[in-house]
Amino acid sequence: MSRFAKPIRWALVSRDIPSKISKRVPNLPSASRWRCFSEWGTAVVLMVWLLVPALIRARAYRGLICLWAHMYGPTCSLKVQRLPLGMYVKVASVEYHDSLANEYTAIQLVRRHTEIPVPRALDLVSDSDKSYLLTTRVSGIRLGMCIDTLSDDEESTLVCDLQRSLAELRAIPKMVAPGYAITNALGKACYDYRIIAGLNTDSDGGDFVGPFVTEEEFNDTLRVGALPHVSHRSGHQIVFTHGDLNMRNILIRNRRLSGIVDWENSGWYPEYWDYTKAHYITKLHQRWLKITDKVFKYYGDFTAELFTERQLWYYCF
Repeated sequence: MSRFAKPIRWALVSRDIPSKISKRVPNLPSASRWRCFSEWGTAVVLMVWLLVPALIRARAYRGLICLWAHMYGPTCSLKVQRLPLGMYVKVASVEYHDSLANEYTAIQLVRRHTEIPVPRALDLVSDSDKSYLLTTRVSGIRLGMCIDTLSDDEESTLVCDLQRSLAELRAIPKMVAPGYAITNALGKACYDYRIIAGLNTDSDGGDFVGPFVTEEEFNDTLRVGALPHVSHRSGHQIVFTHGDLNMRNILIRNRRLSGIVDWENSGWYPEYWDYTKAHYITKLHQRWLKITDKVFKYYGDFTAELFTERQLWYYCF
């Protein structure tokens, strides 16, 4: 199927280009009033729903996932299912409950301290073997579906939008776990598949690592025994970080940034982490990597950190 991927993408590009020429219809006042009424009604229903015992809510989400998977079909993630009324539910085994709890907390932090468009975290419950995170939908399509249709001006606008959002994100104050420098949004152990990739999971015991008292301790965790001289330097700023910026998690509407989703890997990390993680996740799509370079150039030169990371990645894989 991989040999059909590019033809399919370019077919979507050719279909999208004419739509850029058409005039956009402005939002009408009546539509805005209806949206406000709808949001108010949803809030009332949610308040009542949260009075229902957690176990019953969890069982209901399990049933809704099965029902609406047939109606809406799968999303780009097996862990996420679209629901009616503009909602999504994310599911994980109870062993990974803390990853959903971290996302729930991160979303609340971002909404409280920034203007970044993110979902609303509505509910977090568990039953005997699964945990469920209920969120609202953020309008837009995934950047990966439209990146090839962006004009140079639209790309520049997206770069500015992302820089502005990251500036707000990095300004979020750390109010948890003052004794630890690098933590997740809860002040607890980090859940990050880049960190896990370099570990011996049989001996290190799990996918949650840390928290770390210092950046030096974090750097020691990233090191691999076969490359004793390859290590990150210390002394970086520790900032709030999304942890998984990629073309699936960035949403676009009317050619502008409309949302950033999937916050389960977020936490306080060295200032280069979002940059090197973006390169770690996507290694082949050159336009996205160039956008990433332009976005993070505003925050400093992380060429040395990327070089170090690449040495560690290539050994791990």
